[in-house]
Order: sequence, then structure tokens, then C-alpha cells
Amino acid sequence: MNMYAKPTPFFSLKNILNVALNGNKEHVDAICQRMGINPNDLYDYMCQAMEYGTVYEQTQPLAEQARTILLRRLDSQQTAQIEEVADEMGLSVRSLQRRLQAENVTFREIVDEARRDIALRLIRTNQHNINEIACVMGYDEPSSFRRAFKKWTGHNPKAYQLATC
Repeated sequence: MNMYAKPTPFFSLKNILNVALNGNKEHVDAICQRMGINPNDLYDYMCQAMEYGTVYEQTQPLAEQARTILLRRLDSQQTAQIEEVADEMGLSVRSLQRRLQAENVTFREIVDEARRDIALRLIRTNQHNINEIACVMGYDEPSSFRRAFKKWTGHNPKAYQLATC
């Protein structure tokens, strides 16, 4: 299904999803109207994207392609190693690094961003304690997760969870 007249930047879909997850339907409708997207089509697309059933487009920046793979891998509690991502993209590790460098981003930064996004989502659901989230995110020690979370948000995970739930 192609609901877009032109490719929609990932960050726009990410903004819509963040609003949708926070339950502000009117805001989602307003964003869709500005972007020329039918909200019903968007719902179907987001369901597919949430299941990672959509294939990343070759026209996307390489960093976004790698991020899509990382999000899927981390959500299914797989490792986030550069070798695995490069292999899935059909590239050598060195080619992936070189092309990411051309986009002014490192693989480590992409992993960190993906972990942050998943951690924020898990904390907002309030269904997991901080130690469980740290484990799911691949941190060996909860203290490592707490330090990373504080770097991302400026708050410790428990305070953030209490403030957002």
C-alpha cells in the first residue's frame, strides 16, 4: 500500500506515533491533514511498522535503515552487533562504517538512540520494573542502564517513570 504521494521522512512518522501513543487523536489528525495523509491509512501503516513487517526503503538514509534493523533486533531481544546489522544490509562492516561516517553518524550513536527510544516506551507502559527494562535493553548491570538513561533524559529512570505515568 502506498499512501504517500512522496516519501515521508521517518521523523514525521515518529512524531505522529509519539502523539498517537500519548492518546491525542485530534493532534494526530491535524498532523496528518498538514502532511496530506489519510489518518485511517496511517493507522494501517503504523500497525505494519510496529510489527516491523515493512521493509526499509533503499532511498532512506543508511542510518535510518540501520536504525530500523536495530529497533527490530532490540525489540525481539536480539543482540545489536554491527556485524549482524551489516550482514542483514548486505554490506561489510567497514562499508557500513564508512557510509555511516558519510552521514555524520556512528553505529554506536544509532544503537544508543534505538535503546533510548525503546527504553522510554517501556518505561511509559509502567508494566516493567527498571531492572527488567535494563535486562531487555541488553545492559549487564542495572546501574549501567540508569547512567545511560540519566544521560538521555536528565532524570533517573524511576523518577521519569513516576512523572510520566
